[in-house]
Amino acid sequence: MKKAKNIHNLDSLDRELYRLKLEAKNLEEKLDHNLDHLQENYFSMTMNSVFCRHENKNNGDYGFWKSFVKNEGFNGAVNTIASNVASKAAEGLTDWMAKFLKRRANG
Repeated sequence: MKKAKNIHNLDSLDRELYRLKLEAKNLEEKLDHNLDHLQENYFSMTMNSVFCRHENKNNGDYGFWKSFVKNEGFNGAVNTIASNVASKAAEGLTDWMAKFLKRRANG
């Protein structure tokens, strides 16, 4: 936006008013254009935002899955499950080894 010039008389005031009206008209046209674009493309823009499809086109990645895997909650749940499975597997292996060694000692 241009800064208003110094206004010294009515003529310069009229020129400044005219300039501001033209600028307002241009901004209104841009706003109308952007609103039309939004109305025409709302669904696809929403889907692209939710599923990160714009990355899909640029990087060849699977945007939805990439964003899903990067989620902290998802990563925390996977880490918890993996930790529990590893603990249970270690307990099971320890119990099996104890039974195996006990049989060998008795047998």
